[in-house]
Amino acid sequence: QILELLSTMTVGQMLAKEGFSERYDKENPIFLHEFLYPLMQGYDSVAVEADVELGGTDQKFNIAVGRDLQKYFGKKPQFGLLLPILIGTDGSQKMSKSLNNYVGLRESALSMYSKLEKTPDALLKDYYELLTNLPLDAMASNPREAQKQLAIEVVAQFHGEEEALKAQKTAQEIVLQGNTAAAASVPEFSLAAVTFPLKLFYLLAATGLCKSSGEGRRQIQGGAVRIDSEKITDVDKSFETAEALTGKVLQVGKNKFIRFVA
Repeated sequence: QILELLSTMTVGQMLAKEGFSERYDKENPIFLHEFLYPLMQGYDSVAVEADVELGGTDQKFNIAVGRDLQKYFGKKPQFGLLLPILIGTDGSQKMSKSLNNYVGLRESALSMYSKLEKTPDALLKDYYELLTNLPLDAMASNPREAQKQLAIEVVAQFHGEEEALKAQKTAQEIVLQGNTAAAASVPEFSLAAVTFPLKLFYLLAATGLCKSSGEGRRQIQGGAVRIDSEKITDVDKSFETAEALTGKVLQVGKNKFIRFVA
């Protein structure tokens, strides 16, 4: 079956794909298994008898392959509905978890708000258009106010307007006043399952604020870790009991917060 799929396309057709053509022109290697991806994705459309396939503009080639394969197998070709790529919070590359330039759908209201209120000015129009139902003429003329308005609007979609406004207030307390202890909407993390004594960099990994204890060490070394607004610079900082942390807020960078509970 795989050989039959391969027989439906020529190397020339594959090289029409934007990424392949660029690499071929630059004499960068293209491996044979890479040709299978668009064919396998295209065959999905055959298997489910798709009427419409939705994808980003970067999926145009793969969706078109689906149409070609549907014709080959005697089925009605699907419509391809392409949408613009959402650029990530870094302002340059498409939003991706692996690039850490994303806003997660299941993030806390505070985390979502903190990221969105820093949306680069150049992306504001696109974010309003792609992420909200607001007309563009409703966007605040002042970029700073537009950022806050955007953050409230998007957070409210997932957490409700009350939580969005609470997140805004909390973000102001944390960023402007450094008052992390009073920040009521910071997500909680239970210390009940944690074994003490424990190094801080291990705790950073356990809470999910860092991907690993190694990253935790690097964040401490870089001065990005605070407990109740106090910067922690000792990489080997440890805690003997849960009581030493209960009720305190652990912060990594400007956007990640956890409040410890027993």
